[in-house]
Formats: sequence, structure tokens, C-alpha cells
Amino acid sequence: MKTFWIGSVAAVIIAVIAGAVLSGYDTTTGQKFSTSNTRL
Repeated sequence: MKTFWIGSVAAVIIAVIAGAVLSGYDTTTGQKFSTSNTRL
């Protein structure tokens, strides 16, 4: 049971860090992957 709680806490910490990093980007996915030849 202790392993479950450690894994859960680690998953939450990773999710919070990933959310903070991804929210720091100014470009959207559409802007990032679109070129002059293709439009999303």
C-alpha cells in the first residue's frame, strides 16, 4: 500500500511540473505545426 501512495504522489508531481512547463509556451499546436503550404 505504501508503494501505491508513493507512485500516486510522484504522478501528481510530474503532472504539475508538466502543466507548468507546457503552459509557458506561447504557441498553440496549430501554430506550431502549420507551414505556408498547409493550414490547420
